[in-house]
Amino acid sequence: MTFETALVRRLLDAATVAEPTSGRIDWMRRPNGSLPAITLQTVSDPRPQHFKGFQSTRPTRVQIDVWAARPGDAVQLRNQVIATLAPADVVEGVGFQRAMIADVRPGFETDEAASEGQPAGEIYREIIDIIFTHNAN
Repeated sequence: MTFETALVRRLLDAATVAEPTSGRIDWMRRPNGSLPAITLQTVSDPRPQHFKGFQSTRPTRVQIDVWAARPGDAVQLRNQVIATLAPADVVEGVGFQRAMIADVRPGFETDEAASEGQPAGEIYREIIDIIFTHNAN
């Protein structure tokens, strides 16, 4: 299993994250008008080596964007994502050490499609930068 697949699986396996998003969790794409949702994007993924080849574990920095129609919903879901991904875990052979939360910040986007009772144009975003140390390919 790849790092990307294992990370999404962790989020989908957590009812507190999967239920509010209805499973709308993906790498780099969010369907228009579908909220709440979560998108992930790799920021950096170095491949450290030693004299005999690649190290068995490596750090990968991921930006996770939590999208919602209301600011409070985005914050609540952000906190659930952090609670889900910060602890160490093993998912189908992929070992995650305890993650480091590098940054958390709010954002605001506009969208032409209305969603969940909000007027068109208002999408609230919580941005989480997390550094994962893992053993996946």
